[in-house]
Amino acid sequence: MIPTAPTTYGLSSWHCRPEVMSHPHRHLDIELNLPLTGSMTYLHCDRIVAIPTGCLAVFWGAIPHQLLERTSDCDFWVLTIPLEMFLSWGLPADWTRRLLLGALLINPDPTYAPLDVLHAARWHRDLTTALRPVCLREISARLWRFAYTPTALLPSSSTPYPLTEDATAMRLARILVEDHAAPLTITAVAARAGLHPGYAMTCFKRTFGLTMLDYLTQYRVTQALRLLVSTNLTSLEIALQTGFGSTSSFYAAFKRHTGQTPRAYRRPTP
Repeated sequence: MIPTAPTTYGLSSWHCRPEVMSHPHRHLDIELNLPLTGSMTYLHCDRIVAIPTGCLAVFWGAIPHQLLERTSDCDFWVLTIPLEMFLSWGLPADWTRRLLLGALLINPDPTYAPLDVLHAARWHRDLTTALRPVCLREISARLWRFAYTPTALLPSSSTPYPLTEDATAMRLARILVEDHAAPLTITAVAARAGLHPGYAMTCFKRTFGLTMLDYLTQYRVTQALRLLVSTNLTSLEIALQTGFGSTSSFYAAFKRHTGQTPRAYRRPTP
């Protein structure tokens, strides 16, 4: 079981051999993965996705993901970027929206691999030095180029993933993510997944450590964060677009999860 509140790793870089995960995992940061050698396979929500050697992958860690397998020679670099920092870079709105709505984006163009491998080593070394501001500008620039480069969601095969309890919970999470802006009930979500509501709630709670309603509320708040930073929409418009239905419920949930009002978040004190 993962913690009720997803963690954040902040701006962190690792170079290591990845460990296969026994359960789904989530965190609030944007994550970059780059297999330097070998390849790796994720269960991302309810989809099996392979990341080939040298292909940079980007996804939002709040979407449940689980490393299922890796080749024996897999050596990879991973970078986590705080969501607020990522949003402050003002990357193309359509690309950012696609990422935060649950896409795992892979840059499959092999011509980028040598440069990405070189940059990964440099950023891993320099992020904790006086060159950190330079690294952040370079990472931001790389993501801008990524946003304008054809990307792909690459399933490793057409074989369905075995329907374990974890995979069932991840399927429910995908429904919540895809339909977060609509009025949702547990009964309707369970029916879409072909499950009894009682089993759906139990399965989800055992896997993620929180209720489906709590997960949905957390997700809606993070989508509101994106809109507060990237648009001039009013609080009512944001509340309606993210599924809260009213400014009062939006304000209450936002304050509970962030400790700030939407107005204070949008215009932080200098």
